[in-house]
Amino acid sequence: MKREIFLLFLLAISNASLMWQFSTDGPVFVKPVIFQGSVVVASDDGNVYALDPASGSKRWQATVGKEPNEIILYENTLLISTTSGKVVRVGNNGQIQWSLDLNSSPTNVSYAYGAGANPKTIYVSANNGLYALDKNGSVRSKLVNYNDSVASPPMAGPDYVIFGKGRELIRVSETGPTQWKASLNEGAFWRGRPVLEGNTVYIGALDNKLHAYVVSNGIELWSARSRNWVVGTPTIRDGVAYFGSDDGSVYAIDTGSGATRWIAQTSLAVQSQPELGVMGGREAVFAGGTDKSIYAIDKATGAIVWKGPASGTVGSPLFYQNSVIFGASDGKVYSYSSERACSIVSPTEAEIIGQKELVISGSYVSEAGSANVQVQINDGAWESATITDEGWVYFVDPKAKLVAGLNTISCKVSDAAGEESGPTFTSVAVAHDPAIPKSNFVVTVSPSIVEGTNFTIFVNDGDDGAPVDRFELDFGGKTAKHDKNATLLAPPAGAYQATVKKIGFNDAVVQINVNSSGISPLYMAVGVILIIIIVWQVWSRFLRQKFARKR
Repeated sequence: MKREIFLLFLLAISNASLMWQFSTDGPVFVKPVIFQGSVVVASDDGNVYALDPASGSKRWQATVGKEPNEIILYENTLLISTTSGKVVRVGNNGQIQWSLDLNSSPTNVSYAYGAGANPKTIYVSANNGLYALDKNGSVRSKLVNYNDSVASPPMAGPDYVIFGKGRELIRVSETGPTQWKASLNEGAFWRGRPVLEGNTVYIGALDNKLHAYVVSNGIELWSARSRNWVVGTPTIRDGVAYFGSDDGSVYAIDTGSGATRWIAQTSLAVQSQPELGVMGGREAVFAGGTDKSIYAIDKATGAIVWKGPASGTVGSPLFYQNSVIFGASDGKVYSYSSERACSIVSPTEAEIIGQKELVISGSYVSEAGSANVQVQINDGAWESATITDEGWVYFVDPKAKLVAGLNTISCKVSDAAGEESGPTFTSVAVAHDPAIPKSNFVVTVSPSIVEGTNFTIFVNDGDDGAPVDRFELDFGGKTAKHDKNATLLAPPAGAYQATVKKIGFNDAVVQINVNSSGISPLYMAVGVILIIIIVWQVWSRFLRQKFARKR
């Protein structure tokens, strides 16, 4: 039963406004590019597809070989390298200008990691060396020779090339001599491509770090640590380096100091290259995750403003014409509108819901303004959520709105320019278990309550001790709702009862004893007796002294 529920959760994908999908016969991990007004994607089925950005319809396709590992825009053409060792140059309308197979004698490449190019030379890093190709597709030379090593894709400078091999980052002249090497203490360079920005080259590694080196001499400027491997290619923009980590986070690092600006937490590993764009009028960083999700992250704060879906691991995204476009391991290419969107922060995917009131909350973005967020549970009606300073919130009685087992919670945004269209929307799947017992309150009353003064009743959750919001308090013949505590005016002296209620909790009844604001009659009686005793003692002593003098 637990396995079946888990599989259902995997199928319950969180969606947003889908503009179009395009299906291929193999995984699509390569970052799309814009070429002559088309969105060009590469599939592991061996084909490159040019798609209409507005509709997703196919304009042309070209067969280049199984498992392309990148598409490079090169002098008004496309360069595509494949893991099997092919390099293909594609021109207008998918026409193949030349195709080079390095998996043949004398090169005998069995695996290629990627290509890079400058106006003079095309470089390919492979399992047995680094190759330099002429622009016509012929092998010029083997710049670096090695055997069965893992290497990163190369980055081509004006007259040099930089690539990672094992624990070394190497800069090689275009004619072959090594210009410098920088070494890691642990881990290795792998899939992430070196990225040049200004005088600095950035690259991630399997030592859980993003590294920054001086491009001229290889001196390391700084390294930024994550909690797991950094295998994707970073993106550098406006003094910030953005990268994903296998720890399930996206990082923003100051390129000047290496200090962390923010960390955005996702569910699983992020191995894609981040992309900058706009979501709902807000500058955003888009990143694809292995949790079958695409994320839009606030560029300034690192807050996740939207989480969208795929049916497989998401590759590196492209932002183009108010849409985010990406491929996934399910063989599909997705395009989502970025004009408006909502996210569901709570509850989280696969969360178990008992009898307590369910607080659904999230954030939203809107390019047009005047936004309204609506929530749907399963196939029920869309109902308006409450807009707050933090985002939006919607309260649900599980007994009234949820069914036992799997439930789907969706949100959508409407604004001055329109609304999100279906059939799919941002959603999370939760399980409702009505057999979970009700919780108990922990109720504390401020001491020494005196009539006519304020006193406070504190209400906490017996499960975790957290203050309880939206509880109902019956006291003195009046009923009102409160958050976390209730401050009341004490009635006349006497004994009273207060009843605390909330969905999913057992009622709690507490005794409230109110003291009189005047002097207690008992205290008065005791005081009178004491005065009498004192007077008697004084008077007796005075009489004895007077009697003694007369004698």
